[in-house]
Amino acid sequence: MATYVAQERRNYVGLAWHGTFLAAATALGQPTTILPAYVALLGGSPIVVGAMLSVLLAGSVVPELLFAHIVEGSPRKRPYLLLAVFSRAGAWLVLGALTWLLSGGRGLWPLVVLFLLLGLFAVGGSLGSVAYTDIFGRSIRPGLRGRFYASRQFLGSLAALAVTYLAGLWLSGARGGTISGFALLFLGAGLLMLLAGIGFMLVRETPVPRQKQPPLGEYLRRIPDLWRQDPSLRTLVWIENIASLHLMLLPFYVLLAETRLHVSVGTVAVYTMAQIIGGALSNAIWGYVGDKLGNAAVLRVCLGLGALMPLLALALAAYWPGAYVVIFLVLGAAIASRNLAFNNVLVDLSPVALRATYTGIVGTLTAPSLLLPMLGGSLIALLGYTNVFWIVAAGLGVAAVTLGRTPQLGVPPRA
Repeated sequence: MATYVAQERRNYVGLAWHGTFLAAATALGQPTTILPAYVALLGGSPIVVGAMLSVLLAGSVVPELLFAHIVEGSPRKRPYLLLAVFSRAGAWLVLGALTWLLSGGRGLWPLVVLFLLLGLFAVGGSLGSVAYTDIFGRSIRPGLRGRFYASRQFLGSLAALAVTYLAGLWLSGARGGTISGFALLFLGAGLLMLLAGIGFMLVRETPVPRQKQPPLGEYLRRIPDLWRQDPSLRTLVWIENIASLHLMLLPFYVLLAETRLHVSVGTVAVYTMAQIIGGALSNAIWGYVGDKLGNAAVLRVCLGLGALMPLLALALAAYWPGAYVVIFLVLGAAIASRNLAFNNVLVDLSPVALRATYTGIVGTLTAPSLLLPMLGGSLIALLGYTNVFWIVAAGLGVAAVTLGRTPQLGVPPRA
């Protein structure tokens, strides 16, 4: 028993270490603020900005079923986590180095480099997500998961705020608003990702019996049976697809500020800090709401915030530009509510032996929604910000009402 407690404590520290430095790395390459500003600096249109986020999202989930088939039969999942985190670190480091070398140019080639390396980064995340779900479920018992998420969020927020503050100082300087200025941010993200990998090296994984995996074709043919037999899985996939409508506008709040308010690149770092603060401060609220009212209630709030943000952004940009930073506080809160609810539900409803497969099923069946950012960019180019923001607000409002009629997703952990 003492050995188990010591290993659990060690794993708790290792996973929290990883989450802390991952949050800091993510802040330097934030896809809702930093990356859209960089793409705009390269001359990318709203369509290109939307495509960038779609590449990040699609690469992170589309390969999950393939990776689940590979990972699930392995007695140890940690090697896959290490491969994922260090390949993601390598993508940021190479992106930073090439961005520095290509800093004299704009247009096609820097964008091609960005898309290829963000694709590699995202695919690494897909592999890591499948392995992480299984290791997390076996490393942190249900009674500690809420505490773990809270501590990881708190430490990660502090780390992210610290690096974002430094990034803001850099972006406000003489070279900060240049392409080479962003190169330093990407190099920093890579180094922080390497530090995050140390956390996984601390984790001690108890091997599980090797499972004989069927051939890939047979494995895929079993998926429809799981789908038919599990109504909770079907409900989760349906709701996540609806909630994904908010993805359509994620990278465009900062572009609206740059287009209509003419904010500086340094202000983008302030927006990033606001998003981090919004997520950190709201997390305790979401945890309480989830425990008392169920995860479906958290998702309803998430959809409500998603419907509010486009209208609030248009109003602030037109009548109170100085308060536009509020948008990113709300955005951070909305993203935190979504992540907390879906992550908790997925771990709880997945049978232990099928956690990797369930992660892959959810990722694959929500894949079409990952094209929404690219669709959003195309619609903004065609119809303008105001019309598209109103359309998304209406859609999310309807989704919030619809979700009120669905079954609760709060389910006890499965053996």
